[in-house]
Amino acid sequence: MTSFAFILGCVPLWTATGSGAVSRRVMGTVVIGGMLASSAISIFIIPALFYVVERFGTAKHLQPRIPGTEQQPES
Repeated sequence: MTSFAFILGCVPLWTATGSGAVSRRVMGTVVIGGMLASSAISIFIIPALFYVVERFGTAKHLQPRIPGTEQQPES
């Protein structure tokens, strides 16, 4: 929510007119684009990476072996 409020607060930079408007537009474009990119990364990519790492971390072959808990083969 705060990042979207920040993005909306930077919209006047993006729509600037008058003297120095070109530099304000460039700065507004960069700030808004960066905040949109970082928000997308933190909302979609980080949770997906966490899920993938968690799945690999809990795979059976990566579980730590506790001495004395091995199954004995039946004969």
